[in-house]
Amino acid sequence: MSRLGDTIKQARIAQGLSEKALAKKCGLAESFIKQVEQGTRIISDEQAQRVLKKLGVNNPISTELEVAAEPPVKLRPKPRPYVMPMPEQTAAVAASTITDAEAEASDAWLDALSGVVKRVPVMGEDGLVIDHVPVPITSGKIEGGAPDKVLFYRCPDDALRGYRIHAGDLLLTIPASAVEDDQIMLVQYKGNRIARKLTKQDGGKLLLQSYDREFAAERVDRKDVVLIGKCVKLERRL
Repeated sequence: MSRLGDTIKQARIAQGLSEKALAKKCGLAESFIKQVEQGTRIISDEQAQRVLKKLGVNNPISTELEVAAEPPVKLRPKPRPYVMPMPEQTAAVAASTITDAEAEASDAWLDALSGVVKRVPVMGEDGLVIDHVPVPITSGKIEGGAPDKVLFYRCPDDALRGYRIHAGDLLLTIPASAVEDDQIMLVQYKGNRIARKLTKQDGGKLLLQSYDREFAAERVDRKDVVLIGKCVKLERRL
């Protein structure tokens, strides 16, 4: 028997009510009341409050749904903008608040793994880094791209559902200098970064294709689209 079921049963007996009488007062089935009292049926908070109120129990709350207070969660730092590195750019080291010992240990760990694993940034549609994913480096490359120039794009919606790409999936993206026909590519368009299947059109036009529940395509000027990279691998997040 559960704590809540025991409370209901004791209050019902104290008032001289049968399961059937209590069920009728609460607009519930007699079998439902019996199962709740036996602890074999889960009762919603709203139903529990209704039953306990009919029984005249003070502070009618569901003791089954009480949750211990959790400690405050430290907020993550505000995401920083991520810009695709250019060949002439050098890496800049941001100011850090970690201790010298932590920095030294982190540097040693990264040095040990350099050339083997790269923490690839995960970017949202607003261009902010929201996470990192460790990815193995093979022959100095990640899926054919320079390790320092690849990124993951997290799909914000199901715009590519028809291509078996869903909201929350990560698309590994490597730099690309030109549009490739019928390829999923990451572009910046109207202020947002989006992944679309691209097709070149005559007259300097591009077809941005999506496929949620229905196929859709938008014909745009090539000059209005900034090409970021080619999506070469899908990682599904569970």
